[in-house]
Amino acid sequence: MSDSPAPSPAAFPIGHGLAAALLGGVLLVWAGLMGLSLQRAALPDTTDGLMLAVFSPGTSDAEAMAAMVRAGGEPVRSTWLGFAWVARGVEPGFVGRLKAEGALAAFGELPVGPTLGGCTATPVDTAKIAATRLQ
Repeated sequence: MSDSPAPSPAAFPIGHGLAAALLGGVLLVWAGLMGLSLQRAALPDTTDGLMLAVFSPGTSDAEAMAAMVRAGGEPVRSTWLGFAWVARGVEPGFVGRLKAEGALAAFGELPVGPTLGGCTATPVDTAKIAATRLQ
């Protein structure tokens, strides 16, 4: 009889490899669906109204607000992302002018939550938003 220990199992048994492959598959499906959702929610350049305006990460609040005002719109509120703002433009073509001022995109209702911007925007009273005017 030998007193040597039994051989140790492989560092990553098949269970972990399967779990990693499943996680990778779920992430790929999620990324594809999110990309499709964002593409479908992107507004055409001729749009006006209430929207989520997305700027480059690192854009300061002052730069984003100035871009929205120069585009002929009003900043309504910021989001927790910092580079995404809820904005309102009352003239047709607001999205196109906003992009010309540096916005990456503008989105309408996103299919991820009940409010504009999903979890990125905090819900507020719509009457209060409508009464907000930039001085």
